[in-house]
Amino acid sequence: MGDVKIYCSKCGKKLLSYNPPGFIRYKSPVKRCPSCNTRYVDPRCWEIAIQGLPRDTFNIKSFLIMLVFGVLFLWRGIVLFGMRTLGAPDNIQWLMPTTITLAGIIMVIGSIIEIILILTGAKQKRFDKLKRESEDRLNDKSYAYILSDLGYNVPDKYL
Repeated sequence: MGDVKIYCSKCGKKLLSYNPPGFIRYKSPVKRCPSCNTRYVDPRCWEIAIQGLPRDTFNIKSFLIMLVFGVLFLWRGIVLFGMRTLGAPDNIQWLMPTTITLAGIIMVIGSIIEIILILTGAKQKRFDKLKRESEDRLNDKSYAYILSDLGYNVPDKYL
């Protein structure tokens, strides 16, 4: 996959460039070109009230799988610390086990935090707040019409 590049429709200036599966931002997708002040839609931004949440946002199973892989990485990194035949010079023998161990630690900690946030409802509360903010923006008729003019499928209740 290549980079997605977005140019201003009026002045032709490059506005942004990113890899498609990138990070989703839950905020207004309406942006302005810094050169000519023309409005455009940033495809990385979502209006939760219109598009909803990604389907795996609250999927504990995916975080449990990441936890298992993190534990396996952690275990393998620790085992490699005791080996001296990694095929690397002696002064960097520590590099591969350290990298694998750190990756395992990060995966374990990250997945445990996400599982706790899902089970306690903190993650749901955060997304409820983002949805309320999105609905507040869409209740402004001028904003809803701007989104509609830029190609968003805005439900009739906001227009």
